[in-house]
Amino acid sequence: MIMKKYLISLAVLVVVSLALFASVVKAEENNDTNRPAFAEEMKVEREAFREEWVTKREELQEKIKTEREAFFNELKTAREAFKAEVKAKKEEFRSANAERKAGICRAAGNMVGQRFDVAVTNLEKFQARLEGVIEKLDADGEDTDLAVDALESSKDKLAEAKEKIDDIRDLIPENCENMTPEIFEQVKLLAREAKDLLKESKQDLHQVILAIKDIKNENDEEEDEDEDEDDSN
Repeated sequence: MIMKKYLISLAVLVVVSLALFASVVKAEENNDTNRPAFAEEMKVEREAFREEWVTKREELQEKIKTEREAFFNELKTAREAFKAEVKAKKEEFRSANAERKAGICRAAGNMVGQRFDVAVTNLEKFQARLEGVIEKLDADGEDTDLAVDALESSKDKLAEAKEKIDDIRDLIPENCENMTPEIFEQVKLLAREAKDLLKESKQDLHQVILAIKDIKNENDEEEDEDEDEDDSN
């Protein structure tokens, strides 16, 4: 009687095991059947993603170009208005007393020695930091052309600004006693040009950041796709 129950239990266990085995085999067969279709689907999605990324890159290029042109046009308009103001201030300077002229001269010296030097130093630090990021992305095989072009433009603008600042230093009299209206005018105009160049350099760094973010966003999206593909396998 005990032997009979044992044989019955054994038979049930065998049947259940065979059923489970058959279920696993069928699932694997279905998975093998679906895998080529899934691979083709992922290929299509990846190609679509690439096309979308190319479109986004072109849109980013156009956005950078549009923003840059608008920014430069705004600076140009403001610069023209400033020139008219300088003409009036030049006459005011001409009629000012010696003490007032000396004060304006010292203020110009402080502007060059403090505000401009600090701005230059900060921009150089940001440029070096972003250049390091670009070099790392470039080493990883990323397309960094947009970022590199914007960074080079930023460096060029900063170099021009530094030349203007040096010219201002050469113009300002050491003792501030021989500050003529003509020197005053030149200092004001050069200071404005240097200031605008510093702004342009900073604006280019903004474009560098946009380009770097674009690269990182693309990588994040690709990683998400790869994870989805791994999960499906």
